[in-house]
Amino acid sequence: MGRADGPAAGIRGIASAAAAVSLLAGCTVGVTPSPRPSATSPVPRPFTVMSTDPIRVADPAAITDAASAVVSLNVFQRLMTADPGGSLLKPDAARDCLFTSATTYTCTLNKKLFFHNGHQLTSSDVKFSIDRATRLNVAGSSTSLLSSLRKIDAPDPLTVRFLLSQPDTQFGWALASPAASIVDEEIYPQDDVRPPTEPIIGSGPFVVAHRDDQSLLLTRYLDYVGRSPARIDALEYSSAADPATIEDAMATGKVDVVWRGLNAAAVIRYSQQVASSPDKLTTDGFTMRAIPGARVLQLGWNPASPMRANTALRQAISTALQGDRTMDSIVPSNVPGHVASFQLGGRATTKITWRNRIKLTLGYDPTAPNALDVATQIRTRLENSGGLSIQLRPDPGAGDLQLADRKAWTATGLAWLQPYIDAPLPAVRGTTGTIVTAFRKTTDDAEAAALLGTLQKQAAVDCVLLPISQSDEYLLARSGVDVSASSFGPGWQLGLFGIRNG
Repeated sequence: MGRADGPAAGIRGIASAAAAVSLLAGCTVGVTPSPRPSATSPVPRPFTVMSTDPIRVADPAAITDAASAVVSLNVFQRLMTADPGGSLLKPDAARDCLFTSATTYTCTLNKKLFFHNGHQLTSSDVKFSIDRATRLNVAGSSTSLLSSLRKIDAPDPLTVRFLLSQPDTQFGWALASPAASIVDEEIYPQDDVRPPTEPIIGSGPFVVAHRDDQSLLLTRYLDYVGRSPARIDALEYSSAADPATIEDAMATGKVDVVWRGLNAAAVIRYSQQVASSPDKLTTDGFTMRAIPGARVLQLGWNPASPMRANTALRQAISTALQGDRTMDSIVPSNVPGHVASFQLGGRATTKITWRNRIKLTLGYDPTAPNALDVATQIRTRLENSGGLSIQLRPDPGAGDLQLADRKAWTATGLAWLQPYIDAPLPAVRGTTGTIVTAFRKTTDDAEAAALLGTLQKQAAVDCVLLPISQSDEYLLARSGVDVSASSFGPGWQLGLFGIRNG
């Protein structure tokens, strides 16, 4: 299929990126650096968004964590999207998408779509991107949501036709997930994840001007066509080493927006400051917004752990945590289709059927707020059961057990159940597969709710993924900074496009 470049799009994107890079000393993207400013005209710092969440992956087909989803959400586009926590799909790169038959989902692209490098975005890129994601099939990514896809046709530059192996009412939601992000087929490899050292090229509201291990400098893409245009010319997403670093930045005026990263003590202290302030500001001049129920902690068994097959062990661990659990299902209570499945509180007696203490490792993400405290509490409960020894590992991908600070890719019950569905116990693989297939096929709301409830109850029997807690997330913004209520992804991932400075 023929390609066309958009010179204006490419030049404007590169120009805005180059302008923003001049805000950071020592950072270039192939342009001549500006002369060193004099002592009387210091380089202004960029508008800064800070979190302890590090961006680990930049290729959207390989994203497995909510922090890295910041890249897919702000730099790339998908055909569809949704309001944060919303239950209705909205078009983004697509003008519209609809089922034209029971197993054919047809999307029409917006006109004049261009990547940040000036290459035209066509249906051929969409086909390439989604075929590539399913081919790479990165474990833990959102690719499994595309499981009903059989074939993609691109009959003309603006039309994409998805042919499905079976009716799937959830397919549109799959197209709103990170793995369905659209990449430039001329520069992204077909069979490999793009190396992190290579430029990040999308068609989303922001252009990547610079990236290193701690920061991501973004500039507004002037020729963006889609649902979420940027409201700010440039900003830097900075990953802080710890909560204290964020608090210091707030106190010294080095940060404008804080997303996650603050520990429980800081959240309480800032909440008290806001409550006692007539202007509803912290002492350092920040507004504070709580996002109800947006933080979910789960404890999952690593599918590679040899101890996962021990039924008595899985059930004993679930029971030992019953008194601390504040979630009663893998699907959060504020998500449609939630059904109470796990026991909460009460008197729980752990059944230890083995003679010697079983040694397990528990991995956690040290960058997540209070993660070590939660992991330590879990270890205490499990070791107090009398039959376990738990070694903590500050690595989210390690361990027999893994503490996950999760955000589902979209706000659907099926997306929340994805880790359980992707790695069921061998004995129930057929059962869960049958239920999921029936759920995807049905257009009857009552039947869909019943099937989703059955999956949640089966998950409570299997105990390979345990709900731990659901609580609020917090966003703090310097006075005068506006963060739109829609500035988040479908699963409450951070969307920088909704930020406006003054």
